[in-house]
Amino acid sequence: MLKKLMICCVLSCLGGCTLLSIPVAVVDTAAGIVKLPITAVDSVIDAVNGDEDEE
Repeated sequence: MLKKLMICCVLSCLGGCTLLSIPVAVVDTAAGIVKLPITAVDSVIDAVNGDEDEE
């Protein structure tokens, strides 16, 4: 019960923009975590295939 009361107090002290920025930061972090292995796999595939950008 005390934890719920403390969470309500903390959330009421935070502004609306702060409450909105928390989920946005979580989504950005999750997207970065998902993107990192994909980029690494693409690099490994390119290295194995010997693909280089030719201009």
